Amino acid sequence: MTTSTQSMTVTDAVEQITAGVRPTDSGRGTVGLEIEWIVVDPVHPTRPVGVDEVLAAADGPLPSDGVITVEPGGQLELSTARQPDAWSALDAAAADEAVLQRRVTRAGLRLLATGLDPFRPPMRSLDLPRYRAMAAAFEGRWPAGAVMMCSTASLQVNVDFGAVPADTWQRAAWVAPVLAAAFANSPGPALDGTPAASARAAVWATLDTSRTAPVSGSTPTANSADHGWEHEWAEYALDANVCFIRTGDDVDAVTTPFTLRQWITQGHRIGFPGSSDVAEHLTTLWPPVRPRQWLECRFFDALPPVDRTVAVLALVALVSDGAPVDEIRRACSGIDDPWSLVASGTAAPQMAHAAERCLELACDLLDAERPGSSIPIRSWTSRRASTGWVPNTTAPDLQSLDRIEQEIT
Repeated sequence: MTTSTQSMTVTDAVEQITAGVRPTDSGRGTVGLEIEWIVVDPVHPTRPVGVDEVLAAADGPLPSDGVITVEPGGQLELSTARQPDAWSALDAAAADEAVLQRRVTRAGLRLLATGLDPFRPPMRSLDLPRYRAMAAAFEGRWPAGAVMMCSTASLQVNVDFGAVPADTWQRAAWVAPVLAAAFANSPGPALDGTPAASARAAVWATLDTSRTAPVSGSTPTANSADHGWEHEWAEYALDANVCFIRTGDDVDAVTTPFTLRQWITQGHRIGFPGSSDVAEHLTTLWPPVRPRQWLECRFFDALPPVDRTVAVLALVALVSDGAPVDEIRRACSGIDDPWSLVASGTAAPQMAHAAERCLELACDLLDAERPGSSIPIRSWTSRRASTGWVPNTTAPDLQSLDRIEQEIT
């Protein structure tokens, strides 16, 4: 809650932010998934499907106790409970998804596993003060903000920090752009009309980089592991623009550049921030890898089940304690500004090479833990390699909806 006089210092804020991401032993080895879909009416795919309609279609208990929520444009999200490993998380998601698919289909709708709505312009149907303020903050300066809020869908993988959090943090930073490109799944024109394998990534690239850029460097160097990762996150948060300021039950959008650091030291006409304001500010920061008391890996496009399985297994293996930091660094080296290439998928030869090498490492790690467990990744990689890692840039059509539904069922 804001105060009329300064109630905290920058040092206080740093302590709050770093304390909030210190790992605990309670989550060691656990994995959680947050899976989003674009919801469409297959008979009238350009018709908006609002939040109330989505919730009515999906409502009810789920066998693995997943939690259903909706995004501002009506995207459906399934969040699994934390599971002991990647396979358990995937199994829980599959059981809940099967029920969701049946419910949504009975309601005459479809869940589209793609990163960007190919049929409709953005339309916000979740009318909460937070989202109204976010829309106002983005309007004018970052018009793609409406697309991000209302028309994108992703797969988020939550993993624990492991025994050496700094190494886990660094591994995740290195593999993030490579895996995001390898599993690009929002083909079609970007907002500027250029062909993209991940039009969703192209949308994110046009937003406020103070809240969407990577926190940690994703271009590997021999000595780039920073054991002050918590403070790196705190500095990122302090220098990110404030999106809105809460005023009682309402929120006011901040429409000009104004960082948390400035808010703490200079104040705003509404007042100075308190600890709850700092906590809410952190929820408006969306780097590809975001720390909490675990790591949120937020960079995948929404994926159909087969691709999702491969992506989750590969990511969890590559950031786990047994993953070789030096080999992962070498696999991801040689790519200049890798995040600028993600929208193109694996079109760049260096990105395709890095993806293939990372997936090979993931297979070795999985087989060392459980022989034969790498089969899904090896089959998927073999198919991609047979086509030369050429990414798809053709937007989905109505036949794609039927194909995705058949694959899931």
